[in-house]
Amino acid sequence: MDLRGYYWSIREGEYSTDVLFNDSESLKEIYPALLHHAIHNFSAKEVLRFLQRRFNSRSTGEVKSDLTVRIEGVRVKHWVDENSIKMYDKQGSVLRIETTINNPRRWNIRREATRKGQRVMAWVPMRKGVADIRRRVEISRAANERYLEALSVVGEQSPACKLLDPVSKSIVRDGRPYRALRPISPDDSTIFRTISQGEFLLHPFRNKDLRSILFPQSETHRLRCRQSSSRISRTLRLLRAHGLIAKISRTHSYRITSRGHAVMAISNHMRESNILKFVA
Repeated sequence: MDLRGYYWSIREGEYSTDVLFNDSESLKEIYPALLHHAIHNFSAKEVLRFLQRRFNSRSTGEVKSDLTVRIEGVRVKHWVDENSIKMYDKQGSVLRIETTINNPRRWNIRREATRKGQRVMAWVPMRKGVADIRRRVEISRAANERYLEALSVVGEQSPACKLLDPVSKSIVRDGRPYRALRPISPDDSTIFRTISQGEFLLHPFRNKDLRSILFPQSETHRLRCRQSSSRISRTLRLLRAHGLIAKISRTHSYRITSRGHAVMAISNHMRESNILKFVA
């Protein structure tokens, strides 16, 4: 039989990434915290970025999340239109992150296309055909990696004071004094909330990125822009001194450290929590 006349396609493609734990007890210990973090902290903005979709005023995709308890276990799933990414425990000691692509045209692939009668290389919508399967794998693997990276802030439970007490004291780094942080104060918590938003959990950030969010009115005024830039630079030095962020070598970009993730998460949680939770 001659198969060259057929168009082979993939109706639904799934790509999973497995994290193997030493035993089922190790996964059971942390899995509830992972579920809680995924369902409460992954907003539409984060889910869109996992699946490489832009979040702006022109975004029209429907985003939804769901937590389901099944006989096999508990799974959390996030949809962006027809495509999805989910997390569940498998065979007791395996944490699985799985991306499902039903509509590949939501992404582009670089291949030959016809433009004004000429064959050129261009970014065009991805097809369902098996010819684009390599691109499917790249997109799915990257989505799983972004999801796992966002989950990496979840760690072992410990009293908040162990994290907040050290940063609440003034310190000296390289012979220079730095003030204590005030994680619950409006000023410091605003910085924490800005840096720990989904975009910067997945990608590095710069002075310019924070300035456009914290001082948008200064972008059109040269003097104010310089003043706000200096203010943010001082804040970045302060956060580096306390070990909450780290500078990426040979760049002007920064990333949040594991300690920073934990401190900022506690600060944001305490600012937004109802006081009745603490006195009940």
